[in-house]
Amino acid sequence: MVTNGADLGRLRRINELAVIAAVRESGDLRVAQIAERIGIARTSVGEVVRGLVGHGWLEEKVPVATGRGRPAHRYRFRADAGYVLGLDIGAHSVRAVLADLDGTLLTTVRHLTAPSLAREERLRAIGRTVTDCLRQGGITPGQVWMTVAASTGWIDRDGQILMSGSIPDWAGVDLTGHLRALLGVPAVVENDSRLAALAEHRRGAGQGVRDLVLLQAGRRTGLGLLIDGRLHCGFGYVAGDLSMHRALKWEPAIEYLLLCDAVPSTGRTGDAVADVLVAAAEGHTGALVAVRRYVREMAIAAAAVASILDPELIVLGGSMSQHADLLLPLLRSELDLLCLRTPDLRGSSLGADSAALGAVCLALEHLFAALLTEQGGPLGPLRRPREPGVTSHA
Repeated sequence: MVTNGADLGRLRRINELAVIAAVRESGDLRVAQIAERIGIARTSVGEVVRGLVGHGWLEEKVPVATGRGRPAHRYRFRADAGYVLGLDIGAHSVRAVLADLDGTLLTTVRHLTAPSLAREERLRAIGRTVTDCLRQGGITPGQVWMTVAASTGWIDRDGQILMSGSIPDWAGVDLTGHLRALLGVPAVVENDSRLAALAEHRRGAGQGVRDLVLLQAGRRTGLGLLIDGRLHCGFGYVAGDLSMHRALKWEPAIEYLLLCDAVPSTGRTGDAVADVLVAAAEGHTGALVAVRRYVREMAIAAAAVASILDPELIVLGGSMSQHADLLLPLLRSELDLLCLRTPDLRGSSLGADSAALGAVCLALEHLFAALLTEQGGPLGPLRRPREPGVTSHA
């Protein structure tokens, strides 16, 4: 069999991808360690490593002498070659998270807004939050390689906001175009509940789980569906939206908590819903009744989804996740009455940062898909993508 140049080029790329994966997964490695992990001859690995160092993918660490003989050279992935930005745009705040190419978080900035804020003012608030986040992280706009935003509302595949129940004038915003113009890099916009689900799967309570449902519980409700490790958006990008189902009363059920006059003995938190949840945890009878009524409605919505998907795990997210110790036993009792099999239940381990962290996860996945799956031979230099028009979802 004759091996031509194209075959050698493909083989070289395969070896490069294997080396990069090994170093990204394990950190600083010697050539011999890389060869052992990926099952390629040490001499071949050494040649690939030299090429990746020359193209900026890997960096050689200064060897430190620890005894006799010449110290071994170690190599690391150049995670600081670029950065990604994750945003969470809601009715009450804008949050920005900056991370390097390995997903290590550098800084988080949050600015408060209001549901009544005019569209243009909200877009300016996004710009200020991004600017402050980059400044705090010591990063210039040119060092950002991709941005992903989590937004409330129904969002189409091109990143336009089609409908939002919590931000009155958010419908019709071309958020992808705005973010692309803001930094001049690829941009993706996705529903916040979905990205919260992605974050829990990649970094939080759902690690190692194939299928999960995230219940976004708070003043605003939502569902994030993840099947076989991938976000499930549906044909029209409305999977998980229960807002049109009049028989499901999970979102209106917040009134049970808002209208309850229970006050925790330790004093008010400043949030009426949190006050009731704290009072219920302290054993206040009226608060417990209100919480049980709320959980019963949440359980009906959760059971409807669980009965169709039969997920391994349901994660309680949103602002109520900090009260998971109170809510999850009540939710489990209700689901036991409604489901043939009650999924495992866990509280979010990421809290208020979950949607922004999900945006970081999606940004890195899109970015490396673009950097590592181009057709052709060996990898070129590691550098910021030139095409700013990536808008596809997970």
